[in-house]
Amino acid sequence: MVDEGGAFILWLLAKGPASISEMERESSIPKTTLYRKIRELSDRGWVVGEGGVYRLSERASTLLRMEASLVLGAFHIESLYSKAVKLSLGGWRKSLDRLRECLGEGGFVLTYETAAYLKTGYQTPSAVFAYVEEEKLRSALTCLGSGDGLVADLVLIPVKRLPRFEIVRGYQVVTAERLRLELLTWLGRGVLDLAALGGLIPPVSEEMTDVVTSGSR
Repeated sequence: MVDEGGAFILWLLAKGPASISEMERESSIPKTTLYRKIRELSDRGWVVGEGGVYRLSERASTLLRMEASLVLGAFHIESLYSKAVKLSLGGWRKSLDRLRECLGEGGFVLTYETAAYLKTGYQTPSAVFAYVEEEKLRSALTCLGSGDGLVADLVLIPVKRLPRFEIVRGYQVVTAERLRLELLTWLGRGVLDLAALGGLIPPVSEEMTDVVTSGSR
């Protein structure tokens, strides 16, 4: 989760690029702490730096133009996904079947690309994204096995309790509101999924649009 110091840095950079010294003067945050927070924000794809000057990434600039509640929600979604366990089981369809075998129909909630595909039939997902209760994760991993592929096709996101869901094509899938938040959090191909869902599409740069249409994430 981004703390108040990190949030202030994002607010400051939303007004324009700044050096560490400029950020220290405006925020009263010690330089050592600023360097750590900048590194954390950079690792999460929110900030980029060059020649000692830092600015918001294209993704961050887009997200910060949205309503505040969506930005705060995006912070939390990022935190949840940072704990994800990634497996390779031989394709997303096989992963979905194996997940159902190991956890049963009510043991997981599908989200992100997988949820968007089930709702729209538009873009084939690159992997199965699913929320799984923390207490069931170990037994699920034992049942699923580790897999031996190079590219993950099953992404398990551990949570204390499964989020609210609706039934789509026989599967538990996150609600439309939650799915919109997750697609906005990661943008990329999520912009096309939002369009297929009939949602409002945020303004994105030409560079980001090129990435989306190429199928990259």
